[in-house]
Amino acid sequence: MDSRLDLFESIFKRAQRISLEYSPPVLASVLVLVPEQPDAMTTPIVEQTLEILNRPKATTVTSQSLSNDIDELSISNLVLDHAPDLIVLQRHLLQGDHSWNRGFGGMVQSLIQHHATPILALPNQLTNAREPFVVRTVAAVVDQPLDNHSLVNWASTFCASGATLCLHHIEAEDQFERIMKSIERIPELNTETARTTLKRELMHEAQSFLDHCQLTLEQYRPDMTVQYSVEMTRVQHGYLNWITQIEPDLIVLDTLDATKALNRGIADALSLQFTELPFLLL
Repeated sequence: MDSRLDLFESIFKRAQRISLEYSPPVLASVLVLVPEQPDAMTTPIVEQTLEILNRPKATTVTSQSLSNDIDELSISNLVLDHAPDLIVLQRHLLQGDHSWNRGFGGMVQSLIQHHATPILALPNQLTNAREPFVVRTVAAVVDQPLDNHSLVNWASTFCASGATLCLHHIEAEDQFERIMKSIERIPELNTETARTTLKRELMHEAQSFLDHCQLTLEQYRPDMTVQYSVEMTRVQHGYLNWITQIEPDLIVLDTLDATKALNRGIADALSLQFTELPFLLL
């Protein structure tokens, strides 16, 4: 009994105000991976990269052509040799048209698993090269409020002057209901009081962090607008609905969960639904 109450008390203590550590990433070098094709075919990839990087101006942008028969080890060594601050590539690079609607593709997954370098995954079908790609709205999936300082900093860095940064967190409704079923089996606890209090505190944790993100970014980046929202619902369904509503130009999300394991659920669901949008994968 005491151990269960200690658990609930620890949950409440987590909900203390969490401050954002504002520390924008430094983009000294960017590595753009392109297929081994004529320059006319790869130029749009580099051009869209430069347009997205309009805000975080990189010192060096290097374009590296990859042959169709290159293996994962060679690509990994290439990344290690360049040691970039950001890797850019199209989805399903070197995989052909047949896999365009299958997530981010094998190369992106391999880079995520073997390197900590953030990845900007561009859609396979780029916008018309004569029409500048402008990032007006950035959607940041704040899946881990206790450990998303880097995500918010990266997302804000990609917001040009006048852009809007939308931050959103979802408390998993199914997990909450499983906790409540356990509480219902403890006769000493008032179920309704526990439900109301626990939900309030869980929501408050994320709201407190995102509120401080907004205040901090308003101080350091007054040239952009910050909006945030929190809800309790089914995670994948909720993020899909939210992104559909705000219609962003760039989606930012963590590819690793709180245990640093590959977070396939949310990433895969969003990648399959929003195939025409660039993703910044951290």
